[in-house]
Amino acid sequence: MNSKPTRHSIDTLFTFLLLLSFLLFSLLVAGTGSMVYQNGTDSLNKNYTSRMALSYLAEKLRQHDHTDGVNVRELDDIPSLVLYEEQNGTHYCTYLYFYDGALRELFTQASNVPSADMGTAITELSGFTFSVESAPDGSESVLLITVTDTEGRNNTARIHLSAAALSKT
Repeated sequence: MNSKPTRHSIDTLFTFLLLLSFLLFSLLVAGTGSMVYQNGTDSLNKNYTSRMALSYLAEKLRQHDHTDGVNVRELDDIPSLVLYEEQNGTHYCTYLYFYDGALRELFTQASNVPSADMGTAITELSGFTFSVESAPDGSESVLLITVTDTEGRNNTARIHLSAAALSKT
């Protein structure tokens, strides 16, 4: 005669607890992974602003790395990097400066007299400073640029300009 095996409540309870522990472990791993991902993206976003500003400045300066292409001037008593270019016989200049909590750019004809509030905000920052270092023979200028993001973190870049000899005017 065939007898049916008896089911014990412990078998059902063990299976249920095993599935429940698997579910809880899966939720724990997913929650931990989500927190790690969120922390990583937050960190990247915080550094993005200052890195983007430095990359933007470096590219602009390299585009104007020619004789008399880069200069340092004041715009409404604000230290500014001034980039010069000529298009179709007309001289233009681009001012890069920190004003009203943002890195700003102002493109205008060289003959115009601009003011600091005319510039377009590129990105929000807490600070933007630069200093000029020259090689002993004067053949190369090094521009030390520091940007401070809105949380107070500084990022610095040294940009070597081979053709443009920086000077203050």
